[in-house]
Amino acid sequence: MTTGMARLRFMRGEWDVEAHVMGEEGEWTAIPLPKETTILPMLGGACHREEMPVSVDGTTTRLFFSWSYDKYRKVYRMISCDDAEGLMGVLEGNFEDGTETVVISNVNTGTAVLDAMGQPMFFSRLASTKTSADSFTDIVSESCDGGQSWYPVFRAIHTRKLD
Repeated sequence: MTTGMARLRFMRGEWDVEAHVMGEEGEWTAIPLPKETTILPMLGGACHREEMPVSVDGTTTRLFFSWSYDKYRKVYRMISCDDAEGLMGVLEGNFEDGTETVVISNVNTGTAVLDAMGQPMFFSRLASTKTSADSFTDIVSESCDGGQSWYPVFRAIHTRKLD
C-alpha cells in the first residue's frame, strides 16, 4: 500500500467541480462556484497546492489549500486561508482504515474560528474520498460540540477534465 503524499496523488490534476451547500431542509443545494480547480504538486511533490474561488449567497471568496504529510508523526495536514479574513487554518488527520477516505479536522490544532469570548465557535472537518481513478468527493462538516457530532455544510464533487 502506498503511504505519505503518494496516497494523495489522486487529487493532482485539473478538475470540473460540482459544488453544493447544505440547505435548511437537509438537502444539497448547488452553488455557482467553484466550477473548476487545479491541484498541483509543489516542492518536488512534498505537498499539493490549490487555489479556488467559492461563491455562497452572492459573496465570492478565494481559498488557498496545501496538503502535506508528516512522516514522523504519520499524519496528513492541510492548511487553508482565504482572502476575506486571512486566517490560516490547519486541519490534520489520516485515512480511515481500509478506505480511500482521508479525514482531517481542526479539533486539536488550535486554529478553529473564535467567538468574542475567545472560545471556538465551531470546528471543521474535511473528508476527501477517492471515488474512482478520475473522481473524488470532498465533504466539509462543522461541529459545535468539540467534534462529538458533525453536520455536513459543503460538498464538492471533482471529475477529472479530459483532454
